[in-house]
Amino acid sequence: MAPHILNGDNMDTGEVSVGLLGPLQVAHRGRSYGVGPNRARALLAVLALSAGEVVSIDFLIDELLTDRPWKNPKNALQAGVHRLRDALERITGTPGTLMVRTSANGYLLDVPPARVDTHRFDTLAAQGAALLPHAPDEAVAVLEEALALWRGDALLDVLGGLRCQNQMSRLASQRLSTLEDLYEAKLLSGGYRVVNGLEQLALEHPERERLTELLMVALYRSGRQQEALATFQRVRSWLQDELGVEPGRKLRSLQRAILTQDVAIDARLPQTSVT
Repeated sequence: MAPHILNGDNMDTGEVSVGLLGPLQVAHRGRSYGVGPNRARALLAVLALSAGEVVSIDFLIDELLTDRPWKNPKNALQAGVHRLRDALERITGTPGTLMVRTSANGYLLDVPPARVDTHRFDTLAAQGAALLPHAPDEAVAVLEEALALWRGDALLDVLGGLRCQNQMSRLASQRLSTLEDLYEAKLLSGGYRVVNGLEQLALEHPERERLTELLMVALYRSGRQQEALATFQRVRSWLQDELGVEPGRKLRSLQRAILTQDVAIDARLPQTSVT
């Protein structure tokens, strides 16, 4: 199972990092490598999602060995760990047993969480969200750094079990929330052209009312009041037809504020001002 070189872009030298925000990759000394077959990728992904922590044997068996009955699932898991250790050793030159360590009841990937892109994304996204209310310019930089970690859908080429599936859903949702934070930070900062990007996202995700709010504010501030109101009506129709619900209180309040040209819209965003 020889690793294959993917590229040499944007990788730190000397240290090992694991990328899960896109096709799985292991980076070392300026190059990134693919790992295969799928069971090795899935095993690495599960261990990397809990980097630095022991993942129990029973959990790994439930997550990775559900495709068919196994006479001895522990032996099958040990064989998978052996293959993964071999692949990591060929990539890094470090003994595989030091990369994937054995504990009394499980295995541990000996990589700092900060060297796994999912962990770094979560940290940066939280930092950017905390900066948003009082330092939107700084928030823009941090949130853009977080989103730049994505190379495609999370765990794109990993066929794991429930843990991987849940993380795929969580990360996809968090990516959208971070994009919302980024556009709000840009609106608060001023000087950014955000309408086109927001229009595309709002069309793709009509269920996310915050995106619609941000788009309506951006349109209104650009002198496009009628388009802002038309956006509300479009999303309202979608919510009624698809989910059988009315828009939420914040979105309805924003529509009223635009109709009356409330000066609060020019001062602050609906997330913090229109109630």
